[in-house]
Amino acid sequence: MSFKRHAIRAFTLLEVLLTLAMSVVLMGLIGTAFQFYAVDMNVRNMDIQQTQLAAAVMQMIEDDLRATLHAEPADMSGLEELLSASLGGEDEEAGQGGSEEDLSAAGISMEEEPIESIETTTLDLTSGVAVLQTPGLIGNQYQIQLDLSRLPRLEEYVAMLDETTADLQDVPSDLKTVAYYVQSDDSTGGVIDSLAELDPDATDLMSGGLVRRSLDRAATVEAATMGNISTLNQTGDLLAPEIKSIEFSYWDGLTWQVEWSSDEFGELPLAVQVRIYMVDPALAATEDANTISSLGPDSMRAFSHIVRLPMAVPIETEEEDLSEAGL
Repeated sequence: MSFKRHAIRAFTLLEVLLTLAMSVVLMGLIGTAFQFYAVDMNVRNMDIQQTQLAAAVMQMIEDDLRATLHAEPADMSGLEELLSASLGGEDEEAGQGGSEEDLSAAGISMEEEPIESIETTTLDLTSGVAVLQTPGLIGNQYQIQLDLSRLPRLEEYVAMLDETTADLQDVPSDLKTVAYYVQSDDSTGGVIDSLAELDPDATDLMSGGLVRRSLDRAATVEAATMGNISTLNQTGDLLAPEIKSIEFSYWDGLTWQVEWSSDEFGELPLAVQVRIYMVDPALAATEDANTISSLGPDSMRAFSHIVRLPMAVPIETEEEDLSEAGL
């Protein structure tokens, strides 16, 4: 009787180690691919969110700029001629020009009393306020304040119970003073983040970002004249903590200006260019919060928009005056 022996073949130790090594490498490649895909999707998601946020903020700023009001002095020549003619009777001299002596004798004054204004050398909405003599627009490269005319909404007339006393109480009005500026991350005594108040674990309620302050013009003037600047600086809404910087440029018809005051120029700018800067999504997805706060302007993503002001008219220059005079 003969027995056949069947050889049993098994894996050697070297083959097992090679298999395990290849499995580790394969799992590492798969994990890297998943991580790359997750980071790429996060960057794309942040890119879409930033684009939508920039579009919403630009639309809000455009609506406010297009509603900016600038009062033009009333032409009282017709009324002066009518009053002088009624006082002088059939006198030709009185009918032609009207004498100021007759008007003053009748107790009628045609001169408008100037409104007291606060002298401000620079516009710094984070530590002060600029009050224009007449409603208009004032701004520099990083801040802007404008007076706009807009009918109040119906819900603004409803009395709301507000227990907070840190900010000024607004009243329904058709003449508002709106300001835009960026609050720094390390600011104190500024606008409080309303979303941070909802977090019970939040220790710091102050946050940087774009601030919009909308108040009745009379309330703004009263707060500025009465020295209530600290309360005024705490009034407003933190619109977007994602916005790290904002810039404004003002078109006068020939060049872009970095500063504008309707009291000095006499008119509104023909157009305003708005630029907002947010952190590049590629860096925001890979860097931590401390590193993001120290990033320079080269690592920011910019959004630009130009808004035309309907109430603006071209500013008359000396050359235009000379050409009209025939010189």
